[in-house]
Amino acid sequence: MIVIDDLCVTYGKKRVIDHLSLQIKKGESVFLAGANGAGKTTLLRAIAGIIRTRHGTVSTRHQKVAYIPASLSFYESVKIEEAIRLFYSIHKPFTYRQIGGYKFDEKRRIHSLSKGERTLFLLSLALSISPDFLLIDDIIHFLDPHLREIFMQTILSLLEEERLGLVIAAQSCLDIEGILERLVVLDRGKKVMDEAVDDLKRSFVKVYADQEPSGSPVVFKREWNDVNEYYLYPYHPSEKPANDIQYLALPEILRALIGGEYDVA
Repeated sequence: MIVIDDLCVTYGKKRVIDHLSLQIKKGESVFLAGANGAGKTTLLRAIAGIIRTRHGTVSTRHQKVAYIPASLSFYESVKIEEAIRLFYSIHKPFTYRQIGGYKFDEKRRIHSLSKGERTLFLLSLALSISPDFLLIDDIIHFLDPHLREIFMQTILSLLEEERLGLVIAAQSCLDIEGILERLVVLDRGKKVMDEAVDDLKRSFVKVYADQEPSGSPVVFKREWNDVNEYYLYPYHPSEKPANDIQYLALPEILRALIGGEYDVA
């Protein structure tokens, strides 16, 4: 289990993570969302041990954590075979795992790979240390449809067979909604939502109305083709407005939540 307790992270005078507490169980798949600057990358880097924190704690309780950054940074001038040897020298045990049968020419240099190929290669390195938790920072959009399918099938099998703990930070959950069990939303370094995805889908709705509905809180509002759209959460069926109600998939829920954050700003 990953246990984060009262964590604060500051860059200069700016507090990026603000008294955040969170627990993530092994085998759980968590989507970390929020507007730009919400603190998603900083939180992942703190969990991975890349940055030091002066207030609060991050405990992985002897769990092995692998991290794939959004920058896809690595020793880009080295050859693939050299990168594999380097990881082997640092991480024990280490068994290089080819992902989905996709074979790299190990004589190629990393800078010659496309972003999608580099993403897949870094995933193969990360999984070669047999991690208990995998942290992924906004890289899914680098993958073309073929590589994305390989990526998703690999993650699915690890979730099912090895109880991999997964934390993905991104702005969009398109193509990965089906593997997500829990949504954690950050706003200015604070945790503003932490809910099971299935529960969220049952309690987050969109209503078309001339006036703001009473009862359930309005998370976000926008005008579309001269009609007002109201996003309500948590919605209780006993408070059904007169207008039609639409239950939402996770991508639209995220658009409403993140749009609401910008609206407040």
